[in-house]
Amino acid sequence: MQPDKAKLGKRHVCFQCSTKFYDLNREEPTCPSCGADQRDDPNPPPHVVLLSKLKAERKRGGKKPPAPKVEETEDEESDEDEDEDEEEKEEKDEEEEEE
Repeated sequence: MQPDKAKLGKRHVCFQCSTKFYDLNREEPTCPSCGADQRDDPNPPPHVVLLSKLKAERKRGGKKPPAPKVEETEDEESDEDEDEDEEEKEEKDEEEEEE
């Protein structure tokens, strides 16, 4: 029978010794192996980091504007036409070889 997870409290992974443990709803989440207080963790959880980045972006004025679309120049269009011409020539060559 599994214990009720609400009774176990929050799950932690010790930042010093990597031991996994539950804080048993205590005010001070200390590691049972090394005694490190988990509130002193120098590495905040990833979701906290992401939220702080999003908040900073909103203060700057939202998301970055989309990159402007680059229109094709005449050179690029002529390159595409040449590619199509080459493909047509190859198809004709293949047909001639089959005959």
